Amino acid sequence: MKTNKNKAFRSRKKIAIQFFKFGLLIFLLGYNRPILAQQKISLKQAIQMAIENNPGIKAKQSQIKQAQAKNKQVKSSFLPQVNVLSKYFYANNLPNFYPLLGKPIPIMGQNGPTGEQVILHPMAPYPDLSRDVLTMDLNTIYPVYTGHKRENALKLTEQLQKAYAKNMDDSKASLSYKVKQAYYNYLMLNAVIKVYEDVLKQLNDHLKLAKEAYKEGVRSEFDIVNFESKIEEFKAKIIDFKGKKAVVSTALSRLIGLPDGQKAEFEGDINQFFQVENTQHLAINKLYNGNHKLAFLSSMQKVLDYKKEMQKAAKLPVVFAFGNYHIYHGKDFPPFDKTWRNGYAVGVGLKMTIFDGNKSKYQVDEIRAKQEELENYKDGLKLKLDIYYQKTKETINSLLAQKKAHQTHLKVAEKAYEIAQTAYKNGVITNIELNGAHLQVSKIKVQILNIEKQILTQKAFLKYLAGQIF
Repeated sequence: MKTNKNKAFRSRKKIAIQFFKFGLLIFLLGYNRPILAQQKISLKQAIQMAIENNPGIKAKQSQIKQAQAKNKQVKSSFLPQVNVLSKYFYANNLPNFYPLLGKPIPIMGQNGPTGEQVILHPMAPYPDLSRDVLTMDLNTIYPVYTGHKRENALKLTEQLQKAYAKNMDDSKASLSYKVKQAYYNYLMLNAVIKVYEDVLKQLNDHLKLAKEAYKEGVRSEFDIVNFESKIEEFKAKIIDFKGKKAVVSTALSRLIGLPDGQKAEFEGDINQFFQVENTQHLAINKLYNGNHKLAFLSSMQKVLDYKKEMQKAAKLPVVFAFGNYHIYHGKDFPPFDKTWRNGYAVGVGLKMTIFDGNKSKYQVDEIRAKQEELENYKDGLKLKLDIYYQKTKETINSLLAQKKAHQTHLKVAEKAYEIAQTAYKNGVITNIELNGAHLQVSKIKVQILNIEKQILTQKAFLKYLAGQIF
């Protein structure tokens, strides 16, 4: 009985040891798992990361690669084209094609048979035997003159690369504008949270004063309850704004392509950004000169110029040189021998379209119409740029005036709060008046932060229109 108990004990002990080893292994694996540290990212880094990771930008890069490949295809047309055509086949040259082979055939004269006969013999040694035939031709063609089609095609593909590059730059500028919008919003929320945290700290200081005054019999319990209520109110506001900040941070992280689980802290102070951007001004001509959409349309017009020249050359003659070298073994026609033969041929050819039903003319007309369409788009875009510029400048000037007014209000509010603190300590005013003066300061600070964010966003929009990425 005792032996059985010992065996059971040893069995349970072995199982426990195995579980302990397994648990230790799991712990070590979890411990050694790499932990993604929180990354600090500047605005410039955020824009660069967004550009590198954005699928739309990668698609635009693929367009450029396509144009580069087309350019190489055109360059290959300046080289001679060489091809080989070879055939091998097994043939049986019509067995029994000569049914009278070896038999006497009467010789016919003008008046009928002459009475003489001949024996029919084959024209070659192997008339009825099976045999193999091999043919091989090496051909070379080189266009000497194509009416400048190749030259214009080469310029077209080069200009197409520039057009696609401008299109990609416009996408980069647009993406940069979106990143800046989210980034400035993040910084503003961060600054608002700091303002509310300062308010919370001061409310706690007021609560201490109220409790001391209550002990001395100077203040009532209502003051304490009122301050505690305000403290809870601002705690709730801070939680709310931290939630908004987390949402913006997540959206910004997705926009710049951060991997899942990677946390980031976006650096900067909104007021410092405002001080820098407020010294920079853009003129309307910079929008015209730098706008990537305008540049893209202009490049596409040049692409059509080269395409038009190619269509005009459709009726011009094409002169080409050619050469041929051939090797034959066996022949598929009499004398059906098995001899190896070789030879060459060289020459010059001419190809020219005499009449195509005016198709090339209508194609040129179509290209001209497309160029006119692009020109109209450019005129419309310039008009939009002018409207956007004027509207944005007016908005910025209005916001700057509002900021200046709020800064004056802030000075007054801070002075009023300073007086209110002294008056409350001396028992002249109630806590409600003190809180009112205090909240007015924080309210104006938040309004100024919001105005600065709006100005930065408007300036970022102007930079996008001017084709600036950073």
